[in-house]
Amino acid sequence: MGLLSSIELPHWLMIAGIILAIVGVFGLVITGNKHAKSDAPGLLPEISPPSQLDSSPHKDNE
Repeated sequence: MGLLSSIELPHWLMIAGIILAIVGVFGLVITGNKHAKSDAPGLLPEISPPSQLDSSPHKDNE
């Protein structure tokens, strides 16, 4: 236990930061898998291409 008691505060903070980062990455991976499985194709709004109202040239010079 001599090695753990000799570690000072900055080193403990670095170790805690690394552990929190690893836990955060695991959380994102797990949450991302839940969202990927629950997305159904019908839940997203469909985007239709813009309609062409009038494709003929304008006749302004009659």
